[in-house]
Amino acid sequence: MKYYLFHIKYFLIVFWHNLIYHIKTTWRTYTLMFFIIFIFYDKNIHFEFQLKNNYLNFSTHESSKKNDQDTTGITKKTVSGIKRKDEPIQLVSFKDEDVQEKRYKNYIYRHSEYAVEEMRKNKIPASITLAQGLLETNGGKSKLATKNNNHFGIKCFSKTCKKGHCSNFNDDSHKDFFRIYSSTKSSYEAHSYFLKKKRYKKLFYLNPKDYKGWAKELKKAGYATDKKYDKKLIALIQKYKLHQFDE
Repeated sequence: MKYYLFHIKYFLIVFWHNLIYHIKTTWRTYTLMFFIIFIFYDKNIHFEFQLKNNYLNFSTHESSKKNDQDTTGITKKTVSGIKRKDEPIQLVSFKDEDVQEKRYKNYIYRHSEYAVEEMRKNKIPASITLAQGLLETNGGKSKLATKNNNHFGIKCFSKTCKKGHCSNFNDDSHKDFFRIYSSTKSSYEAHSYFLKKKRYKKLFYLNPKDYKGWAKELKKAGYATDKKYDKKLIALIQKYKLHQFDE
């Protein structure tokens, strides 16, 4: 009898030790598995969140780019029309358009920064400045623009000017001498200075965003002899949505 009791006791002790060992081993295994699953699941959630977040950022960026572009195909430059100084000027390619349309749109793209800068300094609507530049130079094609950097048809009335100050394009009459500028930027600055004359003082009583009023007052003040000068300026502003640069 004692023999059997001894074996039963021995069996129970062995069984108990095995059970304890199994529980410890299983606990460690399950704990390890739990942490592995948790880490993987956590990374998966993080990755999915990042993916969604990137998608939202991308969508917002694309949306803002689309909203920043009008139907003419001319995109407003960053920082309210002013490009960084280190950003090279590039020509824009417009498909399915005639040569003049491409030239006009490239003119706007390349010179809008000067118009916006002058608007900030002198309260002259950038839309008016750009429209005048387009009209006076035929989109940058005129001899005045290409040879003299003169984008606004500003004449020279000085009889004592030095060589290189102006040039004649028509005849020997001094009234046909036009100013020569060292750069396009200088021409835009001279245009602002020109409009500061007493003759155009009524312009600055107008709202800077009232491009129609500015166009009509320019014509009334005699900036050009063309009787339809104001209408042509307004038409250019509306066609190419130049008023976006006044904002």
